[in-house]
Amino acid sequence: MKLEQYRLYAKWPGQKKFSPIDYSTGKQVVNLIHASMFTEDERKIVEKDLAHPDNSTMLFKWQKI
Repeated sequence: MKLEQYRLYAKWPGQKKFSPIDYSTGKQVVNLIHASMFTEDERKIVEKDLAHPDNSTMLFKWQKI
């Protein structure tokens, strides 16, 4: 059974494109080797964290790997 994995991408206010995130630091990265990967279960947990009001001006999207 293959586990599906996802990467989290974000776009801060004023940015034109989404960039991958290193979730441990909360920063956007250029090199995908530094981007965090999540399983479906982890994704559900992270989505709850992303719903925090402090993140209301940011856009997030998930990309299946």
